[in-house]
Formats: sequence, structure tokens, C-alpha cells
Amino acid sequence: MEKHTLSRIVKFFSLLLALVLPITLFAGCSRVVYNENFTYSDALDDNGFFKDLKASKYVTLPDYKGIPIPAEIFEASEEALQEQIDSILANYTKYEEITDRAVEDGDTLNIDYVGSMDGIEFEGGSTNGMGTVVTIGVTSYIDDFLEQLIGHNPGETFDIEVTFPDPYPNNPDFANKDATFTVTINYIQGDALETELNNAIAIEYGFESKDELLADISSWLIEQQKLEFFNGVIAQATCDKIPDSVINYIMNSDMKYYKNYAESYGMSLDEFLATYVGYDSIEAYIEEQRASYEESAITYLAVQAIAEAEGLSVSMDDIAAAGMDSYLETYGVGYIKQYLLQSSIVPTWVADNAIPE
Repeated sequence: MEKHTLSRIVKFFSLLLALVLPITLFAGCSRVVYNENFTYSDALDDNGFFKDLKASKYVTLPDYKGIPIPAEIFEASEEALQEQIDSILANYTKYEEITDRAVEDGDTLNIDYVGSMDGIEFEGGSTNGMGTVVTIGVTSYIDDFLEQLIGHNPGETFDIEVTFPDPYPNNPDFANKDATFTVTINYIQGDALETELNNAIAIEYGFESKDELLADISSWLIEQQKLEFFNGVIAQATCDKIPDSVINYIMNSDMKYYKNYAESYGMSLDEFLATYVGYDSIEAYIEEQRASYEESAITYLAVQAIAEAEGLSVSMDDIAAAGMDSYLETYGVGYIKQYLLQSSIVPTWVADNAIPE
């Protein structure tokens, strides 16, 4: 689904990086250097290849041309298609709205509320009339907030009293303080009502009709099946020596990904890796990931080697057709072309030149 499924296969990075110090590690035969000024098209030429590097000099490819391939790879199964449809329809699911009985433990409810302390409403303590869905005994709320809804009826508006826990990391100023929430129970959520894919939903996804959307889903599924087949083939590639430029590129791409997350949390990269990834330092993380970087490097080199051998390339029309032209300024033409070579162009060529069984 080109118009709405790019998020499945593309990592979006929009934050600026500010790295504290460069890191150099020595492991195996390669010198790994953390580049504080890294950009996504670093080390890549305008074809998406590593600059001044002939991949075939480093990687030994398995047989990849004219090899057997299961015929079902070229078809989207009903099960796989339905799974994608169900994923879309999950965003449009409606439920029976029960309003004729009291709330019971375990019920799922749609409620609104406004929180206050000493008669003054506080920021973040209201649904703003938008409604929110909670399940008593499942959804985590402060104190016994949800349990106090039991016995009340849809349509009722009433106050409940709670005490914020101590500590309360979300807002330390609230720790151990009493609050009043004025709650309205909108309805008890019943069974899901049957929803069908229709033209209106397809239009919201950027397609003219349901049939066009279904055709696009099928095409996407087949592309993913070709990619999975290709990954199995290319896993047999070997490499005696990985160029430093390739390892460094993969490592710095990974670190930029985490640095972006750290920035979004208002943390340093060291703090983020320690808190959310479980490493004491950037150096420790990089060293631990070395084997993974090397495995990825062999794949990068194998893809480039096949593209070199078969004259495969990515045109600007290919970029536009993939819906990625708007990302050129952020990531650079080299990165976008390399990505499409890896995810689509080379895997599709290998699958289409295989012999169906």
C-alpha cells in the first residue's frame, strides 16, 4: 500500500543531532568511528552505492539467478490479505453502546472527566470532551479511580475522590495530593459491530475505490514475500573482510536513530541507552552490536554486488512511484536509492528471474 504503508518500511527521523564526543573502537579488522556529523547519505554516491567501493571485491554471492522459487510467492493469499484488511478495519470498528444498566467490574466504558485540586482544574486532568475508553480492572489509573465507577449508570455525571501516588513520576508536584474528578459515563461498550471495507474507507487511504486499495494491498504483500525470499537467498553470502566505510555507515545510522529518540526524551544518548536499552555507555552498546553490524554489512555489500553485476539502478521515477520523493531533502538521494535497492529493486529482480516450482 504505497500511500499509507510507507511507515511500515521507512524510519522517519526529523530531529537534529548534537553528539558530545567522537568514539573510536577497534574490534576485529575494522576501525569503528562514531561520526558526530553523520548524515544519511554519508559514504554513498548518487546511485546509492558506497563511494569508491566495488562490492564484488569483498563479498562472495550465492547462486541468485535462475534459482528455484515457490510459486505461491507471486500470489497474495486470502489469509494474508484478510489480515491486512482487518488491520485497516480496526481503525473503523464501532461497538454496541449499552446505556440501560449499571456499570460492573470488568466493563469497558467510554467516559469523560475533568480533574481538579482545591477546586482548580489542572493541566492534563481532562478528556476535553473527547471521550476515552477504559476497562475496569485492566486499564491503569491512579488509586481506585475506575473502581469508583461501578454501580453508576451511563448518562450520570458525578464526582470521585482519589489520591495521587507517592512518588508520581508523571508530575512529582502531584505526589500524595488529593484530587477530585468529575466523571460522565457516556456508555458501556458492548460487542463489536461488523464493519466492511468500502469505497469511503479506501478514499480516506488515498485510493479511488475499494478495489484499487485491495489491489495495492495484494501488490504490497507480494513485494514483501519477494523480499523475504531474497533475504533467505542473500543470507548465504560471505565476506572475508568488511570495509571500514560500510561498518561505520551502519553503526552511525544506528546511533543516529537512538540519538533522535534521546533528544525527543530530553536525554543525552548515554542516558537514553542506559535507561531504555540497558547499556552503561555508547561504547558498550556499539561493541555489543558489532556482530549485528557485520551481518548487516554483508547484506549491504551483497545487494550492491548484485546491482553492479546486473546493471540495476533506481531512477527518480522509481523514487516518485514509491512515494519517497518528499524525503530526498532530509535523507539525500543516495540513502533513498540504497533503501529502494535493498527493499524492492534487487529483491524483485532476483525473485522475478527465479524459476517457479
